[in-house]
Amino acid sequence: MTVLFGTVEYFKQEVLRYLSVNQMGRWTKEDEISLVYSKLENEILYDFVCHEKLRIECLKNLTLVCNKLKTDNY
Repeated sequence: MTVLFGTVEYFKQEVLRYLSVNQMGRWTKEDEISLVYSKLENEILYDFVCHEKLRIECLKNLTLVCNKLKTDNY
């Protein structure tokens, strides 16, 4: 199944992939997710060239995923 860039599913996949590859040791789950959120947010805001509507939609979806992952077990 193909996951489209910028969707909730895409960001969930990216966050979980990053967390599985980069074991952060003594950090809490919330701290780990916040770090990944911050990195992806900076990429979207400053590195990703796109229309502003797409940027806002991506940030909204990223926020939804990270808030959901913080409350659920991943």
